[in-house]
Amino acid sequence: MFVKNAWYVAGMATDCSRKPLARTFLNEKVVLFRTHDGHAVALEDRCCHRLAPLSLGDVEDAGIRCRYHGMVFNAAGACVEIPGQEQIPPGMCVRRFPLVERHGLLWIWMGDPARANPDDIVDVHWNGAPGWPTASGYIHYQANYQLIADNLLDFTHLTFVHRTTLANNAFPNARPEITPFERGIRLNRVIRDCEPSPLHGMAGKFTGKVDFWNRQVWWLPSVFENWAGTAPLGEGEPHERAGALHLRHFSLLTPETEQTTHYFWVQPCQFPHDDASMIEKVGQGIATAFAEDRWVIEAQQQVINSQPDAKMRSVRNDAALGRVRYMIDRLLEQEAAEAPAARTIPIAQTA
Repeated sequence: MFVKNAWYVAGMATDCSRKPLARTFLNEKVVLFRTHDGHAVALEDRCCHRLAPLSLGDVEDAGIRCRYHGMVFNAAGACVEIPGQEQIPPGMCVRRFPLVERHGLLWIWMGDPARANPDDIVDVHWNGAPGWPTASGYIHYQANYQLIADNLLDFTHLTFVHRTTLANNAFPNARPEITPFERGIRLNRVIRDCEPSPLHGMAGKFTGKVDFWNRQVWWLPSVFENWAGTAPLGEGEPHERAGALHLRHFSLLTPETEQTTHYFWVQPCQFPHDDASMIEKVGQGIATAFAEDRWVIEAQQQVINSQPDAKMRSVRNDAALGRVRYMIDRLLEQEAAEAPAARTIPIAQTA
């Protein structure tokens, strides 16, 4: 089960073009394409005539034409042409999903369209912003999105999984402050007088001990924001010091199926030096770190598949991920309770 009344990333803005793109989100097949004026559109990926995938079709000025019998559907999902037939029957339409293009990302809403408020989209304006060189990437995970969420919310694994990239031996004993709020949780952690992680040491060109911080937000159900950085030793808050390295990371998880996940990430950086080319090395380091995570998490999913009755046991450092799982369960219960009432509301005709 997935939370449907939420904004998920459907892709990078550059993924969407005049060529139809087929993707699956929350077990539903969707086709993405751009209209003649460049507007990004998301429709269900099936023609309502004989159920052929619209993603096999062609984008024209009037919309997307099914390659099976030539029906054309506009950006609203309404059929506007049936070859050999002038009259278009009522209800000849496909579902349109709310889709918003913002800060280089496409955000899709898979639930009740009436509840899709673009103001609720997480702010990712650092992505490619002036003064913030940005690396980005995509991973197609063979694992449930909540296993990836567990990993992102548990920084104690950095010491053991990311020995050449993000490791910091102080992490296992540096418990974050956890503050729940309506849309998720906030975590705050400061580690002083420590060795920089290999990635931070390289990116910031630090040569001695440093102070490290990270301020994280988990936006329900599946967006991870991590403002992390490193500064030379000093007094006061490290993120306020001159010479600090700032990384505004976003991991954007979109469930594909129960055992597969679209994982988009963006890594804007603000360096304490003028070498903007360092962003390439940062991107390589992040990609390497995420490959290390993927190796463990996909193996974890295989164990779960082979022993579905085995139970996980928690330790104190699981507090953040446990809180997020609890909050997601409450959202699922709320949507399930609302579903019977929603089914009694008639669906408006769009054609």
